[in-house]
Amino acid sequence: MVDINQKIAAILSPLAPVELADSEADLRLPSIYITPLSNASEISFDNRDFLTNISYQVDIYAETPQKCAEMAQAVDDVMQDNGWTRSNGQPMGRQRYVLTYTALVSEKFNTYKE
Repeated sequence: MVDINQKIAAILSPLAPVELADSEADLRLPSIYITPLSNASEISFDNRDFLTNISYQVDIYAETPQKCAEMAQAVDDVMQDNGWTRSNGQPMGRQRYVLTYTALVSEKFNTYKE
């Protein structure tokens, strides 16, 4: 299992405060919450993972639907610039936008940028 929560938080933190989804921090607007959805080994050998498929959900909270959409575009630009592939994106009410991303990670190669 590969833990890249801090790396995801670091690339998104210039856009808004970033928290893990299970954080008990008070919701501030705007905010970004990240949730690791899956972290599954695709190829392993001798008890080592050589290729891991990682998925994250990124929840964006903002004051208005317009600000949510603007932040969603900014998050999408940053994530895709860092090698993540968006698999889903949709507004969830007036103040929340949800995006889902995946990447493959190996010992020697990452589809996301380090």
